[in-house]
Amino acid sequence: MSTAPLEALIREQKGLIAALDADDVEGIARQTAAVEDALVRIRALKPRFAGSDVKALAEEAMALTDAARVRVNVLADMTARRISRLAAATGKGKATQTYGRSGRLAY
Repeated sequence: MSTAPLEALIREQKGLIAALDADDVEGIARQTAAVEDALVRIRALKPRFAGSDVKALAEEAMALTDAARVRVNVLADMTARRISRLAAATGKGKATQTYGRSGRLAY
């Protein structure tokens, strides 16, 4: 298998992470679609990851996927906190924030 599809995926994932870090909503949407397109291309090839160079690229892609997942979870938590603070400020929410067993804010 050529490494070009995996290299394209890695490039798009790095773009997604940059958009997440920049809080660029349009960039996030654009890069999410680009990552999905890259994945569709890889799936269409029905790859067999045999070579060490391909395996290394696949591992890098997985690490980038995990990095993006962490960023999405952090942004979701920050958004939940903002909503909770706004609700508390208007008298329509809890005044204190607590974390549930899952480690996320409990409502």
